[in-house]
Amino acid sequence: MPRPSQPILSRDLICRTALKLLDRTGRFTVPELAQKLGVSVSSLYHHVAGRAEIVEGIRGLLAGRFAPLDDDTPWAAGVAAWARSYRDAFAAHPAAIPALVAQTITDRVTLHQYGALAGLLSRAGFGPDEVVLAITMLDTLCLGAALDVGAPSVIWEESPGLDSPLQTALGRATLGPDRAEKGFELGLSLTIRGLAEMLEAQRAH
Repeated sequence: MPRPSQPILSRDLICRTALKLLDRTGRFTVPELAQKLGVSVSSLYHHVAGRAEIVEGIRGLLAGRFAPLDDDTPWAAGVAAWARSYRDAFAAHPAAIPALVAQTITDRVTLHQYGALAGLLSRAGFGPDEVVLAITMLDTLCLGAALDVGAPSVIWEESPGLDSPLQTALGRATLGPDRAEKGFELGLSLTIRGLAEMLEAQRAH
């Protein structure tokens, strides 16, 4: 029996193709996706309910790359590994971020990842409010850092004739091309330190 001329349509193929479109153009529509796959729009709807489900499928593809969190993982080490893997997964596809942050998370893989992080923090002694705030802060850090990875190598134009503290710092800085990495690691270390202080304050009451 001859092989099919194109891959068999599936939810996974649809989501991966949509992610490629986002990477290349920063957008996708269901008709564009159907055209790319060489199928009708109605064929897509046999596998996905609509664009929102495709976006959630893309989210799941990226969340599947997050570092696993075991029950016996120390909370600070677990948070650091989780955050780095989160940043790396999204930094590989920065054009997908606007679509992902525009809708409520419903993807089960992603919810499982957040649940594992919440469990890690809860077992360490963080209360419900602290768990939600910690995850919110990590979201903000990782998404911003993911976008920064794809930013131009020169963020601020050096203008020697302009007298300002920023220009002075730019002229004297020796960070090199790993500015974004060092900035993320600084933010992550400060975040973990702040969480540790929050935990201590919570235990003191």
